Amino acid sequence: MSLRADAYTDLKWAQVDLQAIFRRTWQWVCHIEKLSEPGSYVTAYIADMPVMVVRDRSGELRAFYNVCKHRAHELLAGAGTTRSIVCPYHAWSYDLTGALVGARRADRMETFDKGSICLDGIQVEEFCGFVYVNLDPAARPLVEQAPDLAAEINRWAPDIAQLTHAKRLHYDVKTNWKNVIDNFLECYHCHVAHKEFVSLVDMRTYEVKTHGIWSSHFAEAGKAQNTAYDVSGASVTEHAVWWLWPNTAFCVTPAAAIS
Repeated sequence: MSLRADAYTDLKWAQVDLQAIFRRTWQWVCHIEKLSEPGSYVTAYIADMPVMVVRDRSGELRAFYNVCKHRAHELLAGAGTTRSIVCPYHAWSYDLTGALVGARRADRMETFDKGSICLDGIQVEEFCGFVYVNLDPAARPLVEQAPDLAAEINRWAPDIAQLTHAKRLHYDVKTNWKNVIDNFLECYHCHVAHKEFVSLVDMRTYEVKTHGIWSSHFAEAGKAQNTAYDVSGASVTEHAVWWLWPNTAFCVTPAAAIS
């Protein structure tokens, strides 16, 4: 019942996935904390395309391809705050709405109309305290595609938008992305491969449900001594995971409240 083997190994399939899936679905960029103030920005590569997300002066989130309209140089790097977007190659400058506001010497050309030039916009959305972009201009808003997901996450984690970044872990997994998702979405292997997790979670209560473009995984957890970690005084006693098509997961694990 699985896909053919070459769907996991052939580079042609990888290109199909990139075009047909990752460039047409909502992709996670960051937590809203990184874009809380006017002028704040974050850059990323989404489906191999350079993008940036900025908070403009009026407080609106905007996303653009991170490419100058003049000679296609990268405009911003990393994350931070800025008053304007200035190309480091020829110093063309754009405001935070993406409009061109200055072009060295080109302003002297009678036929040059800077008002007709602006950065190429991308769909951007804040969803449950996180920022997503979609390279497909025809894609429906994420909040329309998964309204029940937003309600469920906010019910279980009402403070999600107020969280602050603590640590980031990066893993280089040398396999096709579908292998990772296939493995993540089943817990048949948990008793064998994740004995500490099974000690933490009451697997008799583990339940998986599919809801359109997302699925939920729930179980009672953290109510007794276990081999994973100390849960004495835990205020969260449920294991909750939501997986959003195609490659994003939100996880809530048992823990004591942190002030």
